[in-house]
Amino acid sequence: MHDLLRDSLSSAPRDSPCGFAACGPADRVDLEEAARAGNFDLLRSVTYNRAWIMGQSYCRSRESIDSCEPYLHSLWYVYYQCAKHVSHESFEQDRWVLDILRTRGRGPLTRPAPGGGIDIARTPDGTVWNDLPFLATDMAECWINDCAEMDSKQRLNSASFLAKLASTRIVNDRLCQIALVLFRNTFESERPLGGSNEPDDEDRRRTMHVLTIASLLPSACAWIREAGHNIKLLSDVSWNDYSNSTIGRGGFTFVQSELGQRAPGGFSPWRWLYWLKRLHQIADEASKADEKLLAEQAAKAIDIMSSHVKERNSQILRVFEAAGDAVTKDKDFMGLKKEW
Repeated sequence: MHDLLRDSLSSAPRDSPCGFAACGPADRVDLEEAARAGNFDLLRSVTYNRAWIMGQSYCRSRESIDSCEPYLHSLWYVYYQCAKHVSHESFEQDRWVLDILRTRGRGPLTRPAPGGGIDIARTPDGTVWNDLPFLATDMAECWINDCAEMDSKQRLNSASFLAKLASTRIVNDRLCQIALVLFRNTFESERPLGGSNEPDDEDRRRTMHVLTIASLLPSACAWIREAGHNIKLLSDVSWNDYSNSTIGRGGFTFVQSELGQRAPGGFSPWRWLYWLKRLHQIADEASKADEKLLAEQAAKAIDIMSSHVKERNSQILRVFEAAGDAVTKDKDFMGLKKEW
């Protein structure tokens, strides 16, 4: 393994202050090996080191922040690898989430401007560090590219970490695009139920099409458990920040459904209701197949979703109430009825 802490201001080329193979293939391999080996103290030092070098390099040079962008991508990749390999049940994962929030707490990266005033490090994706540029896009890209390849533990660890981070509402809720992708694959695509005891080892050749509901449901439930309130809030306001991408697009079974006929892309009350209905269907199918763990996971997610909309005067409830008999009399939505 290469020395992950090898980079310093003294070794950086003067004409490219942040120039090194940060987030290049060799660097990524080293970071992944360290995460697999559980060297999380080392990786935490790497995050501090790269954030510090980036700040010092920008402040001491006249280069634009663009020259330091590789360090940002490398920084987020460290967090992504730790998300995969730190147990979702451990306090260590919560510490990594807190580390990102503390990075944001550094405030804007600035330096004296020629002739007076200050320069602020602004990227096409926002200000360093206030906006955590490229965090949402990098995490979404990593999830989309790796979800099928990961084993069941890695997938659940990653989903839990990303959901915890999204629950803080940083980067303007854009991390929730990962929930849309996951829910589309879990609830809005035709795939077999599978079983909770089936082998689900890491396989770099595996594609999303061969995953079963059993492979994806724990990750979807982690999002509902850790960030379900955020998902409800975004659904209440039909939030869609992905009008120019395929991320917000509904899956095949949702688009073909009666609920899907009424919904735009992104989050919406109709789509939230569809996810709730699919959880009921999955719970029923799992019970009939004697898949008790899957049935329990779906049932807990149903309870969480239902309680979230009942806690406040949710727009979802108002949409449900006005939806007509085809929806209000559906047995899967009986839990939403109450005395208003």
